[in-house]
Amino acid sequence: MKFFAPLKVTLLAAAFSAQSAPSFAEITWAERYFNPAPLADDLILPMPCGGAMAFRPVETPSTEGTIGDVRVLLGQEGEDAPYLNGLRRSFLSGSFSTGGDNPKGLFYLGKYEVAQVQWDVVMGDACPEGKPRKRGFIPVVSRTPLEMAQFAEKYTIWLLNEAADSLPSAENTKGFLRLPTEDEWEFAARGGIPVGDVGFRAPRPPVPDGSELSEFIAHGGTESAGGKVQVIGTLNANPLGLHDMLGNVAEVVETPFSLVRHRRLHGQAGGIVKRGGDARTALASITSATRFEVPPYNLSSNTPFSDRYTGLRLTIAGLSITSSEQTEQMIEDLDRLAQGDTSLKSSEQDVDKILKSLEEQMETPQSLQQLAVVKDTIAASRAARNAQRNRSIRLVMESGTHLCDQTVGRLRNAEAINSVLETYDEIEAEAIANGDQATLDELAVARDEANQKLNEIQRNATRDLEDFGEIVEGLGDDYSLSLLVRQSSFIAPDVEKDGERRKKCLGALENALADRVSKGFTDLEEIENNLLTIARNEAE
Repeated sequence: MKFFAPLKVTLLAAAFSAQSAPSFAEITWAERYFNPAPLADDLILPMPCGGAMAFRPVETPSTEGTIGDVRVLLGQEGEDAPYLNGLRRSFLSGSFSTGGDNPKGLFYLGKYEVAQVQWDVVMGDACPEGKPRKRGFIPVVSRTPLEMAQFAEKYTIWLLNEAADSLPSAENTKGFLRLPTEDEWEFAARGGIPVGDVGFRAPRPPVPDGSELSEFIAHGGTESAGGKVQVIGTLNANPLGLHDMLGNVAEVVETPFSLVRHRRLHGQAGGIVKRGGDARTALASITSATRFEVPPYNLSSNTPFSDRYTGLRLTIAGLSITSSEQTEQMIEDLDRLAQGDTSLKSSEQDVDKILKSLEEQMETPQSLQQLAVVKDTIAASRAARNAQRNRSIRLVMESGTHLCDQTVGRLRNAEAINSVLETYDEIEAEAIANGDQATLDELAVARDEANQKLNEIQRNATRDLEDFGEIVEGLGDDYSLSLLVRQSSFIAPDVEKDGERRKKCLGALENALADRVSKGFTDLEEIENNLLTIARNEAE
């Protein structure tokens, strides 16, 4: 056995030499080169020859289970070339779980453009001499789309063989590397979920006050790159922690080009899409919506497309269907999404009964097929409406937590003024005993001002409580508690990021809704007591 083992290894190495890069899963490269702006939630994948590549999580949260996705509006209003960069609807969902009960919720995108040395250690036959220096981390350019796909494939195979545990898992399957789709790319370039709806629709991601766009985008202006490609991580990151999504080198995406036709993509698939502009592009021409179609082949030289200002960025994706159990859950989730709020009575339930009765009466395959078309049309319409309904519920609940936060602040201020007024009573008694008229006069003025302020705060708090009660009444009257709880659990992580008071306010909203369902009415006195408890606990 000892004699044949080396021979076996040699044969295996020869068999895979054409598709396997040099092995070395331990990371020995200096992080300041492959990840010059490290963040706590970076995902670092090893590469051959001691190398590494950094990825960022891009969240696509949804409450709709295995078939959940995020609806987004891509493109830009008022473009001179609406057929190229015009508005279009899209839907996105990541392959990987964010934890808890969420089966999906994020994908990973390369934090930086793929660097020359990263390309070399995957595509080369031997490791370079010595450890790479900063100049090796210039973005790789002048590669064809086929070579880019081969790079992603070869890197994935190396990871599966040498460092499979470093890849994120989608249930019992492993992630894999590919070029991003065009919609994944633009969603991330715009800043994703963290920028909110207003920031997402802006031509470029927001930058901090006092900052210049040239600190984030390597463009063709003299105050920026001026045509010179920058080393990865030279400029600042966008709100998702991604560098050089706009500018530096353009990036090829996986999706073939399609024209934009009135808020949707046209049906003809065309050439290659490159996004983001590059170090030669004027800043005014670089937006998150900017896209170009390039021919896959150069007809003058009869060679594949490549460009010295075009590179790539990888994404980590996963399978859409990962198990037989998941397929069963997908059917349940699809059915649930197309149903009404089953805890409440509605005309939809009457429609379902009629359709079921018609199905039982149908006698021919043709009539059953026609009825199936009707049912599918109704289901699709309901699913679209329910998705919008859920989004509206979440927006109202977020408003409710904001209103609660404001009300608790007012109640806390009122409690503080009441405490001050109590001390005024003690001071007044002492001044009367001492015959101190000057203090009594000053005290009278101070008490009057405090009472005026207290009355104003109490009026505003009463108004806020009534508005909060209207939110509880509206939600509780229109929707079932189970539906409301699902939407609350969806917004909870973001609400908690805003502080402990917001977290408690979401809990107060949930309690008020449950109380509304059990009592049949909105109990404002109970709500006020709950918010007072939050205010008093803060004061302790």
